[in-house]
Amino acid sequence: MTIPRLPQRLECMIYRRKLELEIEEIRPDLKTVHDACKELRASARFKLTLRAILTVGNALNGSSFRGGACGFRLEALMKMKETRTAKASSECPTLLHYVARVLVRTDPSLTLFIDEMPSVESAARISFPTLQQTVQSLLTSLDKVKEEISLLKQIRTPSDNDQFVTIMQPFTLEVAQRVDALNKMAALVEVDLRALFSYYGEDLDSPEGPKPDDFFGMICSFSSSLQKAGLEIHDAQKKAPRLTQGKMSSSLPSNSEETVKTQHDPSHDLLMPSAGTHEPSSISRGNLDEAIRSLREGRKRSRARSIAKASKIFLDGRPDIS
Repeated sequence: MTIPRLPQRLECMIYRRKLELEIEEIRPDLKTVHDACKELRASARFKLTLRAILTVGNALNGSSFRGGACGFRLEALMKMKETRTAKASSECPTLLHYVARVLVRTDPSLTLFIDEMPSVESAARISFPTLQQTVQSLLTSLDKVKEEISLLKQIRTPSDNDQFVTIMQPFTLEVAQRVDALNKMAALVEVDLRALFSYYGEDLDSPEGPKPDDFFGMICSFSSSLQKAGLEIHDAQKKAPRLTQGKMSSSLPSNSEETVKTQHDPSHDLLMPSAGTHEPSSISRGNLDEAIRSLREGRKRSRARSIAKASKIFLDGRPDIS
């Protein structure tokens, strides 16, 4: 009972014990979110995949006011697997399967765009608001320690064995710079997140918009669904009876075989590079097999949790009048 301000002292001592562990846990998480933001902005495969989806969406909405859209909300990615085709078949039952078929025919590596984002899956398990709160708590607690030191210095007759000020004052001087650096790192990651959200047409501060971990989780969930659809398309094509195809070919006129060989598949235009570029529009059979093997291996890895359903598919920024 002779120890002055004992509860406050104990809080300061606990803070001193836990600070190092807190910093070592927070810093890697902040770096993971930072890397995930960078990877999502830089992934060429993901951009090509989104371009193919936008092309399909504009083709579907060509006769409505939603046609000719310049972009769409990323939440629409989760709606694609719920949108069934007009003549749903086992080979291509949903819009997601159709997009997967387009990607497999042109460049199957696009279905593995998540490989260019190794940090996104980890970032989906990190709550950035919680990280911010923890960093602010470290700053506040450090200020309390400094305040406690100042108050105890004002005691005229401290106990002879009272070492609180002697130990805690050098501690605050030592860790102040590290805590401040952690706070600046969190601020920079927030800037990265705001830039990423703005890049994809989202608002980080919107209460209706996705949280950072949900945003990253949405990308992971879409990647998993796309890979699954790609495998289903590939397996369905392998199971298709070749006998039926042979009968159809034999029933054609003599000059029809040449016509079938030269018939144009419009789905190949969805990922054709722009003029002046040298991106390949198709891949060899060996690359296709390699991509399919990668898909099967990728399906064995666990993915982030599912995201809530989106309300719209393709948007052009104009108000919904439906």
